[in-house]
Amino acid sequence: MKNITKNILIFISYFIYVTLFKIILYSFGLNFNNLNMNQRVIFIMISAVIFMGIITFLYRKELLEELKDFKTNFKKHISKNIILYLIGILLMGTLNVIISKITNQSLSENESQIREYIKNIPIYMIFSTVIYSPYIEELIFRKSLKNIFKFKYLFIILSGIIFGLAHITDPSNMTELLFSIPYIVMGIIFALIYSRTNNIFTTITFHLCHNLILLIIQFL
Repeated sequence: MKNITKNILIFISYFIYVTLFKIILYSFGLNFNNLNMNQRVIFIMISAVIFMGIITFLYRKELLEELKDFKTNFKKHISKNIILYLIGILLMGTLNVIISKITNQSLSENESQIREYIKNIPIYMIFSTVIYSPYIEELIFRKSLKNIFKFKYLFIILSGIIFGLAHITDPSNMTELLFSIPYIVMGIIFALIYSRTNNIFTTITFHLCHNLILLIIQFL
């Protein structure tokens, strides 16, 4: 029960840590809304790094064990799951095309914002897309949820659904909900990979490569 409570708190912290850091900032007489764009980016990046450090510390024992296993079985973990990952990419791309046809909208609001950020704050987006997101999202949406929901298939389904919904801006908007489906599918694929390997660094690696490829495409 203690371990489940710990993981629930870690999961919740992902959604509120920025607000908590804003409150700390305010306690020093500074208002986030009054900061200019560069100051906001620096604040968010520092907050993200601190948050990464906190979550890493809380999972330090598990992460050290899984890192040792990943170094030893790197080829096995990757080769065993590369086909599953590619199937996820194919499904995600196909679903995006179908949803775009249905809605007459090529991108979700979240994806549009990401592309805008890549243009305006590329350094932050490189950090966020290639470092922060693959690492923290796998710890939150895979590791913490797997530790909370012991039943394998419940974890896989919930991990995918929550991951997908977290990647849209307005869950009350039907179009946005449709665009969450490709993310849900990818979330389920990552959860399946984690269940098969029981090693979070495998999904972090696939997630990192996935985001890096998409980022390079955007820059090109």
